[in-house]
Amino acid sequence: MAFDVQDLFRRHSEELRRFLRRRGASPDSAADLTQEAFLRLLSLGPNAPIANPQAYLFRTAGNLSIDHARRRRALRFVDDGEEALGRLADDAPSPERVVLSRQELAILQEALSRTPETPRNVFLARLEGKTFEEIGRSLNIPPQTAFSQMARVMMRLKAALDRARV
Repeated sequence: MAFDVQDLFRRHSEELRRFLRRRGASPDSAADLTQEAFLRLLSLGPNAPIANPQAYLFRTAGNLSIDHARRRRALRFVDDGEEALGRLADDAPSPERVVLSRQELAILQEALSRTPETPRNVFLARLEGKTFEEIGRSLNIPPQTAFSQMARVMMRLKAALDRARV
């Protein structure tokens, strides 16, 4: 079954933020980690076999919170100097990358919301990992049509990102 990332965000982002707050994240960190969990779901691509996107989001957020807590603990043992902080390996995205990722996510969500229903459903089904044959059967269209519509949606999303970067 296809999932709608926007719908998932509307239904679960606040719950995910509260989950992260209970695990010790600050309000700002919880918001950032929530965004990162959704970005990771979006970035999986069309072949990702996600049976339960809500569970995937919470598992990802839990793992991100563990990584975040480890980084915080590591920072406690480091001198306040900039040089010492610079030596720490930090896998977290920079604030600039987080902002850029949020902007790209908003652009993609907007472009996807303006996509006609059938092509959008093809795209979301591919994100779930379904084959074009499975998509064709579920939407009552030939597999080749599902493939063509997927290609058009991908071009549409790429064009939306390209327009935003100009």
